[in-house]
Amino acid sequence: MNFCWFTSFIGYPNFFKNQGRGYELAVSFLKLAQASLSGKSYTEAKGLFPDLDPAQVETKKAAFQEFGLLYVVPRSDTITLTPIGRQIYDWCSDSVAREDSRREILLALSRALTRYQFSNPLPVGGTRYLERARSSDVLPYLACYYLMLKLDGLITINELRGAIFDLQSMAELRNLEQNIKVHRQSNTLFSDLPTLPSNRGTANNLKIYFMSHLSLDGEIIKDTAVNLHGQQEQAYVITQLGYEIIESVLNEQWPDWQNNSSTIPQAKEYRDYNSYFFDGVGQSCSPELIKTDANKVYENYIQIADDVLDEDEVESLKELEKREFQEGRRKLVQHERLEKTRSPALVNEAKRLFRINYGRLFCEACNFDFEEKYGLRGKDYIEAHHKMPISTLEGPVNNTVNELAMVCSNCHRMLHRPPWISIDELKEMIQK
Repeated sequence: MNFCWFTSFIGYPNFFKNQGRGYELAVSFLKLAQASLSGKSYTEAKGLFPDLDPAQVETKKAAFQEFGLLYVVPRSDTITLTPIGRQIYDWCSDSVAREDSRREILLALSRALTRYQFSNPLPVGGTRYLERARSSDVLPYLACYYLMLKLDGLITINELRGAIFDLQSMAELRNLEQNIKVHRQSNTLFSDLPTLPSNRGTANNLKIYFMSHLSLDGEIIKDTAVNLHGQQEQAYVITQLGYEIIESVLNEQWPDWQNNSSTIPQAKEYRDYNSYFFDGVGQSCSPELIKTDANKVYENYIQIADDVLDEDEVESLKELEKREFQEGRRKLVQHERLEKTRSPALVNEAKRLFRINYGRLFCEACNFDFEEKYGLRGKDYIEAHHKMPISTLEGPVNNTVNELAMVCSNCHRMLHRPPWISIDELKEMIQK
């Protein structure tokens, strides 16, 4: 079969930006969703885009169909908002609700992508691709999410153009995984697939738009540079936040995905448009999945000792790449600050003894007192700083309260800012 990754000709509606193509798509979706809810026809809705010609509106609509947010049956004039489309619309009712529901929105959209299949009633590109689509059982986004989790959290552009885009059957997914691993181990680059569009610009656009979808416009996957095949090359790497979301979605869609003998999901047969968009790609994100994902996040948080990292610090770390490498029997995991656990009991005991000795909690570097500044809200609050960086420890050690210092949030940040300095050095800086 010929090259079939003809998906993603437009990009991803980014609900969290205020400019750019992703933002414009998000605004367009909300307009069409509102039109659908108010009973407007598709013809009437096109009038909401006076600066676009009908073909451009059609292109945007095709992108929303790919995410399962809404659809318009060919030769119909009705915009149908799907269950997930309604969910996203409600979560985006205003800027505060949208930001409060950021994780749920990303989770729902990632889940929708894993359910998208080439074999569907409304293939991107129109009916001329229908026969080609039906000859494939590929779930393209599910396949790529799986590969990224299995391949050190990243895939390169060379691997996309030389191997991944050649996947024609989900049954070949594990063979593809092994093929990529072999090339990485031998530092061998793939040759571009002969079935790629002959126009290099067109082929490159397919890659760009596909990755825009897969990464949700950079929300869960980042563009970076790596050296995997003996030379520097462009790659896409999962962030910590992306890792959590993708794993949640994969656990639901393919519960036994880590088992190499498990059954690989394949495209399903849907009897009509409504079946595909309501029971398949456009199905709402279940409360059970949202709750399970939230519970996993909570479990990650409780591994971090009280006041060593607050939630804002943890969320900022999630913007970083999430990659794991297996080397012999040792496992190197980036984000050691997330992976290494602290002892909440030690931190609580240190605070208790500090209060007994000094009568209050205050910063040992600058003397800041949270209760004095913020009243009842600041009562009993202080952060505990490990004088010896945990990242330098070779293994579990028995620390005492003498290894901790009580510091305010600002001083804590300054102590952790490279290069590492001591409490006394910071006090001297403050005095100067």
